[in-house]
Amino acid sequence: MNKKYLYPLFVVFLLLAACERGHNPAPVAPHPAEKAKQKHEQVETEQKPLSLEQKFLPPHFLVNQFTAKATSRSIELTIHYTISQQLYRLLEQYQDYYFVIQYPEELSRLTHVDRSNAVKGPLPANGRLSYAITMTSTWATDIPKDLIDRINHGDLRYNLVILDKERFLVHIFNDVQWYQSFDPNKGSSVMSEDGGAKK
Repeated sequence: MNKKYLYPLFVVFLLLAACERGHNPAPVAPHPAEKAKQKHEQVETEQKPLSLEQKFLPPHFLVNQFTAKATSRSIELTIHYTISQQLYRLLEQYQDYYFVIQYPEELSRLTHVDRSNAVKGPLPANGRLSYAITMTSTWATDIPKDLIDRINHGDLRYNLVILDKERFLVHIFNDVQWYQSFDPNKGSSVMSEDGGAKK
């Protein structure tokens, strides 16, 4: 090719490249079938009911402290717990959830009360992630002093039941009074009489 034509062709190519760089084409509209699919997915996610199932699990829900105080005819249980930001945002939208404590057999057999009444969980507010709830129960007959002492020393086992707004079961924490000291990464240790630890 002749050099005389090569130079003008090169200049034209550069001008076209410069013009194309400044060109900002309008986005291509989605195909009508894709648009309908996107709209259907959006409506489906908006209509899907919120669920608390599998949401009250560590690290999103952590029991920090559990205390039990008993008299001869009553018990008061207090749970201090922390929620994650993710659970906070869900509970803001969800609204109602409930806590119930299942009592140990030694107590329920004597009192004929096997669980506390359902107590509505506090709704998240002002960015707070730590909360405390208290549940109480009373009964008609006195329980023995040694059982009162065992309750007050934290020797009995309780289960924490979490219910959704329809009062359906969401989660159960067995032995909630020891929950804060349990490390799932280490397992549990039991001391034998000879002083060795069993895993």
